[in-house]
Amino acid sequence: MNTDYYRVFLVVARLRSLTRAAEELFTSQPAITRTIKNLENELGTKLFSRSKKGVELTREGEILFDHVQSAFNLLEKGEREIASSTSLSKGSLSIGTTITALDEFLFDFIEEFRRHYPGIRLKLNTQSSDKTISSLRQGSVDIAFVTTPFKQYPDLKQTKLKSFENIVICGSEFKELQKGTFSLSELSHYPFVYLSTAMQLREYTDEVFAKEGAKVEPLIELDGASMIMPMVEKNLGISIVPKSLVKGGLERGSIFEVKLNKPLPKRDVMMVESTSFPASSALREFLAKAKEH
Repeated sequence: MNTDYYRVFLVVARLRSLTRAAEELFTSQPAITRTIKNLENELGTKLFSRSKKGVELTREGEILFDHVQSAFNLLEKGEREIASSTSLSKGSLSIGTTITALDEFLFDFIEEFRRHYPGIRLKLNTQSSDKTISSLRQGSVDIAFVTTPFKQYPDLKQTKLKSFENIVICGSEFKELQKGTFSLSELSHYPFVYLSTAMQLREYTDEVFAKEGAKVEPLIELDGASMIMPMVEKNLGISIVPKSLVKGGLERGSIFEVKLNKPLPKRDVMMVESTSFPASSALREFLAKAKEH
């Protein structure tokens, strides 16, 4: 089968538009339509359906998309590997990471790695743990750094790098929480700033409260951990966060740590590798150095 069919399929699936795909590929819309029709005839199934905004993948199209994207990512990795110097004087790595893993481990490690291999280009992509793992399995990134908890897959190999502390924080107006110690059950009655349900910190927070027989109804839900501290500083609620993410606020005195009658369970930074794709020489060295670090 002509691999150009699959290349056109990927562009149409990504843009959800035959017209925009034609513009990106410098061809005509009828040519794009013919290519998709030929591919559908070869496979004996419909890959796209019309929508008000353009086209949408069918169920069969979504299945094909994951495989084709992984295949093209693998080809691109091969090209990058050939282009890389065996002496590791040049090359590139795409790294998927969460904000917490970046702050807890990667910042320091990348500084060390760059001293040894200044010619290797590093591209960082920050997302949630689930999205980072998905990017790794599709081959969109070479290596992933995430924090627990996250979903496990048989085609992934993981290495624990370090554990880190989580704390409860409050703003200046919650004066009663700045003295004494509290249980999670007592804190569950306060307004909470939470992450959305798709985030690992939210899952962790729900779990620690559930173990104490308590449940929190969030007053404010956010899409990223970096927004928690500004909300707490404005006294819009209290929250659970990795201590490293709010170190500056604690030192400035704009937020305060709420002392608990027993410490929160620690979380781990994990390095996750895919066993489905071959590792480049740059990636092999990066993995080795990360484990040493």
